[in-house]
Amino acid sequence: MSETTINTAPVPPEEPASTTDVLSAETLRLKLDEFEGPFEVLLYLIKEQEIDIFDIPIVQVTEQYLQFLDLLRAEQIDVAGDFLVLAATLIQIKSRMILPPEVEVDEDEEIEEEDPRLELVVKLLEYRKYRDLARLLGDREEKQADMFGRRVKPQLEQADADEEDFLEVSLYDLTKAVRAMLRFLMGESAHNVLLESASVDEKIAHIEALLGETESLSWSELTDACENTIEKVCCLLAILELCRMYRIRAHQHGEFGEIRLFARQDGDRPDTETAAETHVAIS
Repeated sequence: MSETTINTAPVPPEEPASTTDVLSAETLRLKLDEFEGPFEVLLYLIKEQEIDIFDIPIVQVTEQYLQFLDLLRAEQIDVAGDFLVLAATLIQIKSRMILPPEVEVDEDEEIEEEDPRLELVVKLLEYRKYRDLARLLGDREEKQADMFGRRVKPQLEQADADEEDFLEVSLYDLTKAVRAMLRFLMGESAHNVLLESASVDEKIAHIEALLGETESLSWSELTDACENTIEKVCCLLAILELCRMYRIRAHQHGEFGEIRLFARQDGDRPDTETAAETHVAIS
């Protein structure tokens, strides 16, 4: 650590510091929002004054820092707490460098005393290293935000292969490969087809049997008893076929009303004109 000559004469509080040594309040006010912490302020003061960080003139820097602290407390009093800790540290280092050492030594004996600024310099260097790394990562993140990579992997050029690199493939191998591809595309899913037994003739016999036991049937009663769509279709076709053969008659009370089916008696056969005018609305 290089030696530093420090003026130990006390500075009268009523005399303002020189404008060449202390940064103006306006300059600090403009930079106020850019400082992220107390060490950032200290690094800024050292950089602006072109001071060697390993040989800090602690008196000059302390005065500048206290000036900034007064400005900060006036502008942003809620964030001045962390800065007070560093201010106390600077004042302590300043007092240790101004006051004579407490240990009395002989003139012929030399004792190498630790520089009180050493701990502060180590912290400043550590802070500056991580600050620069953080800014570097921030710049990379900002640049990466405007970059969009290609989603599809580029096709690599295939190297020229000799004929002896290819293998003979049989028809069985091709069939096996196609089956494997189909299994992959189908997802190994199989659909079971159920054989549903329903016929129009069975429904005709069923409807006539029901009409033999009761006076009439409703359309909704027949369809509600069906278990699936195919059975409902067969039921509808059976009713139409029975009407065509004049074995049942259908009545409906109003448009889209309930349809009721009645069995025809022997000889109850309408003439051609009446049958042509018969209209049944099935909904």
